[in-house]
Amino acid sequence: MVKKLLLFIFLVTISSAVFSQQQESDAIAKDSTMVIKNIVASPNPFSVTTKIKFYTDTIYEIEFSVKDLIGNTVYHKKYNTKVGLNTISFYRDKLSSGIYIYSIKTNTEIISKRIVVK
Repeated sequence: MVKKLLLFIFLVTISSAVFSQQQESDAIAKDSTMVIKNIVASPNPFSVTTKIKFYTDTIYEIEFSVKDLIGNTVYHKKYNTKVGLNTISFYRDKLSSGIYIYSIKTNTEIISKRIVVK
């Protein structure tokens, strides 16, 4: 029971931190030009693979990375985007169940969101 309560408190804390980060990035986005829009990981949570989908308005070289909650990089790869819808398939491989933060980095911005591995 105590473990479940602690897990619940931890997830609420993480969720509110992500929500406040999203509000801050929304405020910044109004002042600057975003090059990556509508990022969604689906399915999330996932057990084997998920697809990260996003839109870009021009061709960019991006860096896609996944980190655990203490900041260790567990995956990193560079991609070239195309105009319109882009998709990155991410496979669980040897990752244990838990919460991870994925980031897409361009020359002008870094967008981070969370994914959950079942």
